[in-house]
Amino acid sequence: MNSLDIDLLDGEVIHRKDLDAEPTAPGCRQLEPAQPSDSATVALEMVSEAAAAIRCLEEQSAEAVRRARELASSIIKQLESTEARAEHAEVAQQQSEVEVRELSAALARTQADLDIARRQLADKDERLAAVEERVRLTEAEATEAQQRAMEANAAIEKIVGAIRSQLPSREDLSARV
Repeated sequence: MNSLDIDLLDGEVIHRKDLDAEPTAPGCRQLEPAQPSDSATVALEMVSEAAAAIRCLEEQSAEAVRRARELASSIIKQLESTEARAEHAEVAQQQSEVEVRELSAALARTQADLDIARRQLADKDERLAAVEERVRLTEAEATEAQQRAMEANAAIEKIVGAIRSQLPSREDLSARV
């Protein structure tokens, strides 16, 4: 008679609602009741049927344990895979948070640099406007000075002309000698 493999069960209890039920597992066959000829034959038949039923129950139990182990193994693999994905996602999230902090710091530095550049540009614009005003004033003064110089030259020319008209000519000087 086959004995139930205790190592396969690992302390699990397998319940069977109806012990008198006919075996349903493949390979389990129901014995045909023999015509009772005497009580020893009937007893032997009953023991044989009980042994066959026990073997069938052992096979069903072993199959159920095997399927349960496969299912548990599959669930464990899925759980490990899910945990690995969760860990990967957590690492990716941490890296993203570090990158966000770095980018935020870079953005703050860039904004500060931009503010400095804007202030410098405003200062340069003010200086340029002041230089342009000085150039405009200098050009106006130069134009005015040029005008005065032309007027002075004209006055000098008049004075030179007046002086020349008052001086004796070369002919007059040659005749006097």
